[in-house]
Amino acid sequence: MADVKPGRIPYRQRQALATRRLIAQAARTLFTAHGYAATSIEAVAAEAGVSPRTVYAIFGTKKAILGAVCEEWLREAGVMEAIAAGMTESDLARRLALVARTSRRQWELDRGVRRMIGGAAASDADVARMLDGWSEDRARSFHRLVDGLEGQLRDGVDGKRAGALIRALTAAEIYSELVDGEGWSPAAYETWLSAILAQQLLRHR
Repeated sequence: MADVKPGRIPYRQRQALATRRLIAQAARTLFTAHGYAATSIEAVAAEAGVSPRTVYAIFGTKKAILGAVCEEWLREAGVMEAIAAGMTESDLARRLALVARTSRRQWELDRGVRRMIGGAAASDADVARMLDGWSEDRARSFHRLVDGLEGQLRDGVDGKRAGALIRALTAAEIYSELVDGEGWSPAAYETWLSAILAQQLLRHR
């Protein structure tokens, strides 16, 4: 058997990843159109053009498919890469600007995913617990954002308060109010968010 070159993904693994993504995309379409509770794994398999056995083999449960839908959304928005890049920045102002860019991308590419997750959580206790876990992870990530850079915070703002403010100001509801409700462009939202985060958190230079 030929050696696999370092850094290259074997063909079978690439094929499995492509199938996984195909199923997640099909599920996103059906969950959005018909709701999570009303969509069966068999319907997802038919939409993806694969057998139900394949869906069960890859995911096992419908909740796991929902998780993959969310992963695909975050991947498309570049959230994980942005977080990793932000943590290498030693200037908190640049970190906050990156937070504004990432928030814009995430909510701009939502396309019904948040509504879909909320509906799924309302009908499935396991999904509700999963959503609570994601919310806790999001809160922790924002609190970690200022680790080691507390000296750049304005007087009266410590790391805990900074994380809470970032979490609140980047909430999807604010994006919806400004962009969907008031007609702001996503770019205008990003500019505003970057400025308000800097104003509320940074020591004046």
